[in-house]
Amino acid sequence: MPSRREILVLGAMATGVPAALAQQLNMPRVDVHTDPDVDFAAIETYGWKDPVSPANNHDVHISIIWYVERELEKRGLTKIPDDDPATPDVFLRYYAKAKSSIQGTPSKTQSLLPGGPETLTTSFDLRKVRDGTLILELQRAADNKALWRAGSEFRIDPQRVDAEVSNAVKLLFRKYPVPSS
Repeated sequence: MPSRREILVLGAMATGVPAALAQQLNMPRVDVHTDPDVDFAAIETYGWKDPVSPANNHDVHISIIWYVERELEKRGLTKIPDDDPATPDVFLRYYAKAKSSIQGTPSKTQSLLPGGPETLTTSFDLRKVRDGTLILELQRAADNKALWRAGSEFRIDPQRVDAEVSNAVKLLFRKYPVPSS
């Protein structure tokens, strides 16, 4: 069965979209590991564990928590507050990582002057990019066994960090075993 990305690229090419544009439809890959023996519909409550690798930026940390909690609410899970003595069905934790790098885009120009030599110039347009990784993991509270883990890498636009976090969390929850209500 073709992947979503392959379907988008084939659809773009079939509708006459130029190949260069079709190649730019770069969908983030989501890696998911799910315990097949778990009935996720039976999970009703969750609590947070401290993240092993929290976001460096406090605002990003708060955004991750907020968007994850909204997605879990859509799936019918209720948060058990930290100060509540009740034990939740599962604990949730996240791992976040960001790295900056320089990305170069090569370009070539060719000039032909009448009566002059042909020149070919290669240049690079350099820009700073930031890539992020977000992993969400649900662990059974009774034995800390990982029940569901989803992770993805994505490009971070510094002007749209909150929107990027929202999109990343939604992307991961598309792979959650129980659909949103």
